[in-house]
Amino acid sequence: MAAQCAGLLLLPAASVWAQDQSSSASNSSSSGAPAVAQINPNDALRELDWVPMEELTEEQKQQVPVACCGAYIAPPRDDAESEMDPEKANIFGTADYSESEKQTKFVMHSDVRLTQGRRSFRADTFTFDKTTREAELKGNIQVREPGVLLRAERAYVDTNTGNAELEQARFVLYETRVRGRAEKLEKFGDQIISLDQGTFTSCEPGDNTWMIRGSNITLHNDKHYGTAKHMRLEVKDIPIAYAPYFRFPIGPDRLTGFLFPSMGFDENDGVGEFTAPFYWNIAPNYDATFTWRYLSDHGNILASELRHMSSSFDTQLNASALNDDRGGYSERLQDQIDSGELAEEDAYPYKGKDRWQFNLNQTGGRNQPWSTLIDYTDVSDTDYLRDVDSSAVDLNRQAYIRQRISGSYTTDHWQLAGKIEEFRLLTDNQLPYRELPRLNADGEYRINEWLLELDNEYTHFAMNRYFGDNPEQALNKADLITGERLRTNYGLTWDKQYAAGFIKPGVGVKTLGYQLDATNMRADADTSPRIVAPQGSLDTGLYFERDRQWSGEAFTQTLEPRAFYLYRDYENQDAFYGLTSETSYVNFDTSDLVFTYQQLFRDSRFSGGDRIDDANHLAVGLTSRFVEADTGIERVRLSVGQINYFEDREVSILNNEDDYANTRSSSAIAGQVSAQLGDHLRLSNDILYDHQQKKVNAVSSSLHYMDEQYRILNLGYRYSRDPVTLSPLDTNPQIGETLDQLDVTALWPLNNQWAVIARTNYDFNFSAELDTFAGLEYTDCCYRIRVLARQWVDFDFSQDFLQDLSNDDYDRGIFFEVQLRGFGTLSQRISNLLDKAMLGYSEREASLQ
Repeated sequence: MAAQCAGLLLLPAASVWAQDQSSSASNSSSSGAPAVAQINPNDALRELDWVPMEELTEEQKQQVPVACCGAYIAPPRDDAESEMDPEKANIFGTADYSESEKQTKFVMHSDVRLTQGRRSFRADTFTFDKTTREAELKGNIQVREPGVLLRAERAYVDTNTGNAELEQARFVLYETRVRGRAEKLEKFGDQIISLDQGTFTSCEPGDNTWMIRGSNITLHNDKHYGTAKHMRLEVKDIPIAYAPYFRFPIGPDRLTGFLFPSMGFDENDGVGEFTAPFYWNIAPNYDATFTWRYLSDHGNILASELRHMSSSFDTQLNASALNDDRGGYSERLQDQIDSGELAEEDAYPYKGKDRWQFNLNQTGGRNQPWSTLIDYTDVSDTDYLRDVDSSAVDLNRQAYIRQRISGSYTTDHWQLAGKIEEFRLLTDNQLPYRELPRLNADGEYRINEWLLELDNEYTHFAMNRYFGDNPEQALNKADLITGERLRTNYGLTWDKQYAAGFIKPGVGVKTLGYQLDATNMRADADTSPRIVAPQGSLDTGLYFERDRQWSGEAFTQTLEPRAFYLYRDYENQDAFYGLTSETSYVNFDTSDLVFTYQQLFRDSRFSGGDRIDDANHLAVGLTSRFVEADTGIERVRLSVGQINYFEDREVSILNNEDDYANTRSSSAIAGQVSAQLGDHLRLSNDILYDHQQKKVNAVSSSLHYMDEQYRILNLGYRYSRDPVTLSPLDTNPQIGETLDQLDVTALWPLNNQWAVIARTNYDFNFSAELDTFAGLEYTDCCYRIRVLARQWVDFDFSQDFLQDLSNDDYDRGIFFEVQLRGFGTLSQRISNLLDKAMLGYSEREASLQ
């Protein structure tokens, strides 16, 4: 995105620094000093080494941040000592004339130019003490070192150390694009600058929209941070913030100190929020953030985040605590309390209680044959996350927390793994089981085209600790079956690849066995049922290709038919059903897979391990791809396929083998389309068409557009005609209902500075807007402002929630976000929202740094 630079800066532009050999010759002297020559229009912009965009090279333009109008470019030096340490270098200089004062000093006058290694000076007058090697400069002073420019009318420099003191000074830090001025400026070494009665900003020359002012400001250019005493943040010369002492970042890096606070307001619930984070940069690989949050209807929350990185482990710890909750407030609930429909203790069940959240996430084994994972989260109650972070709650987020510890070890032929895992749903109902533990030993041996696979799995399923939290579920404890499961899957495949195709015949055997706890089971139930199911398969495909021309471009078009035949014996699994007095059946972790094109060539129609399905079917598929001949980029892929069943399926989860899905002679037709049209547009589409009922069963479509100017458009559409039956972890309220949902997001520049932001997430089945927002963004090189109006469903994960949706179930708000570029952001609520909702947003943000 190029900036709208014309007319933005009131000061005149200047030419780029250049070498002028003729000028160099005229200014040379017998001293042998290297010539430093330039085109010097000597205006205010040029004095700060500012070069407007139109005078930059193409390579330099690529380094200019988005919405900026130029860059600080130091004049080039190509003399032999331009990279030398000044403390080890001699001083060379030229001037119109010079004179000696006594025996220890000499003075250079008029157009004085000196170099000392990578340090250089310019002034009207230069006085040098040979004994102390201290210098005094007067008039039009320039002191340069890599990444730093200092200008003043009087300066004192210690050439031994590089320390300097300048009066009525101005400065530029090239890398961080920071400039400023001070009544007195002191420079210590190469990187530290101290300002007395100073100011600084990262705005471009001629634009002082925001500025930091302080009685003393110290900038650590090498560590990208600064400190200020009696700091004032001024916007358009109006003070808006004050601190007696303040540490702040220079550029994108974070550092120890208070980060910008944020405030928020919820229109419906009247929730005022104030957040004050403190960041502690403990070490390069270890940091922490401590946050105080105030929610007017809940109270004070203390939160912490600690992060640690080592050669083998990455660890992050998050925790928060809310002491003596005020209970919250809802206008809708309050109306019900006032009318007598609802008791106050039922409306605000957490009033007066202590609430908390804890999360530990650690991954280990970087670049090692072993790996570990700890992902452990717990909360005081299932509503805590929703109450304290309502802006993060949406219909697509996970509705559970995970508690998992796992590890694995890989050798040339075996992968050994183990885990302990438990889930807690953020609903009243809970999953019945946890895994204590699950152990896997999977082997793979290849000999030429032969592949031997030996997969083994043992799992102990115990009752979930949270299962009895719901009184209704607690009544079902007597009907709950627990126990151990052992399953194996052994197979031998001949994997023969040809230039024109492949053929993979295979044979194998699956086994499944249990050792069940007899406590809740009927006396005549089998506590150790076992089944063995042999199988055979043949997977084969062909590759055809031809050259095609499309819009003047050369392409290779492929035609790839594929056939997959699978046969597996039916093994009677009646022993898995009717095990308790309430006719309970064994199902620890199994569900039907959602049928898509990818499922055509799988060897099971179930996820999980509690069923071995019978099979006698042939899956056929056809794929055609269009590949650019020059680049090898796949532009279009089209696939279609279907399963033809030769026998009815007798194995099911609920023992309902007469269900229509198990008796039909062929599956629905599955199609898949993906395309990359040009360099900016990608689209994909999955469709499921029931040719027997002549209806579309499911559609999943997405379109993503993003170009070099970061114009972003995302379109997603999901439709499922049949009741949605997913994993037990999916608590989406539309389970059991037709899913018909559209999600559109856009971030579109109107010109070089202005952009519109929008989203609509709409459910056609319930005629409900799930999340809608619209806003504007203004960006220039100095600051960025966003304003956004949002209406969203206050989602509570209940199963019948959308059926009863009313106007009272919506939250509404108007949000503001201000970023002082190069300094920090006042609240990141909009940024966090867009990062979750919009594909491509994070890439755009990276370009603005």
